[in-house]
Amino acid sequence: MKKKLAILSMASLVAAPAIAEVQINGFANLIGGMTLDDNESVYDYDSDFSFDPASVFGLQVRGEISDKLSATAQVVGRGRDDYDADFEWAYMTYNVSNTTSISAGRIRMPLFKYSASLDVGYSYHWLTPPDSVYGIDFNNIDGVRVDYSNYSGDWEYGAQFTTGRAQADTTISGIPAALTLDNVLAVSFEVTRDWFSARTLLARGKTSAENAEFDAFVDGAGQFGAVVPGASALASGLRIEEDTGTFFEVAVGVDKYDWFVGAEYTQTEVDGSVIADNKAWYVTAGLRFGKFTPHITYEVEEADNGAQLGLVAALPPTIETGDAVTDATWSGIYQAASGIAAQQDLDVSAVTAGLRYDVEPGLALKADVTWYSDDLNDLNDATLLKVGVNYTF
Repeated sequence: MKKKLAILSMASLVAAPAIAEVQINGFANLIGGMTLDDNESVYDYDSDFSFDPASVFGLQVRGEISDKLSATAQVVGRGRDDYDADFEWAYMTYNVSNTTSISAGRIRMPLFKYSASLDVGYSYHWLTPPDSVYGIDFNNIDGVRVDYSNYSGDWEYGAQFTTGRAQADTTISGIPAALTLDNVLAVSFEVTRDWFSARTLLARGKTSAENAEFDAFVDGAGQFGAVVPGASALASGLRIEEDTGTFFEVAVGVDKYDWFVGAEYTQTEVDGSVIADNKAWYVTAGLRFGKFTPHITYEVEEADNGAQLGLVAALPPTIETGDAVTDATWSGIYQAASGIAAQQDLDVSAVTAGLRYDVEPGLALKADVTWYSDDLNDLNDATLLKVGVNYTF
């Protein structure tokens, strides 16, 4: 039903008589992959070859309502969602001037260097961008974005201001949760000159995550506040409810056409919650020989769970109240909280070597091999092979 509604809505946009000019674009990323050992799994791949984790098909329609007003809708079907078509973009844009525009609706949040073209695999050299940086659960936001662009001499520069609300399904310490970001404010700035580019972004918002079973567990821990010193602080520290989240990004790139290098760094913090502070970055480089582009990327992701471990360290593992059920309940809560805090620790890295072959404009064949390493648990190490086709029209 969702797929049918998306197609009908798109057809209505195309057929709308008020729109004088309609542009239709599409893209396809058919990506298959598998790990090279039966006991390995990474990025939702295992030893069985699958197209589902990263394949994406999309259709975008843009209608010029007037010289200043346009409407854009993008329907996307993802392999991990059984290719169910869904509106990921649906917004209107008003051009205030030659340098300034305002967009409102469901829009792409400009978190990263490749945010605007994140689903269009043809626009970058990898099959998929580095997961350490780009592997977040939300990229779109319901709100308003103001875009400004201009130039000074040989420099081109632009800024974006975004505000709104985002929702997504996520996983925290292995527990599924409904993530909500309220009152999001994001400001980004980008400059380009010939072969050099740089950008940065700072975003803040109120972060909440809901899971009925986890919330019941947190409430249970809080009920021991009168008996166990620190239990109330534990409950407050585990709960994710309107906690201030901060996201910072910076990226630089040099592209001399025959060769290119680039790097991107992100930092995420959610104050007073179970989510550990996260830092991630990558460095990438490649060469262009006609239609061939060999490239290599090194990426790192780290999370510091010191604050979470500190909440648990302040608690007694057992209590003696004289009631066996109460004592056993607390022991279970302590063990579960210890496990949750420990799971927030993260120290992984990966090296990806790949090759892109441009068959013709709009069509590229790619192959990547990724060697993934978990410095905290060698059993999670894996080698991943991916092959795919990126197509645009």
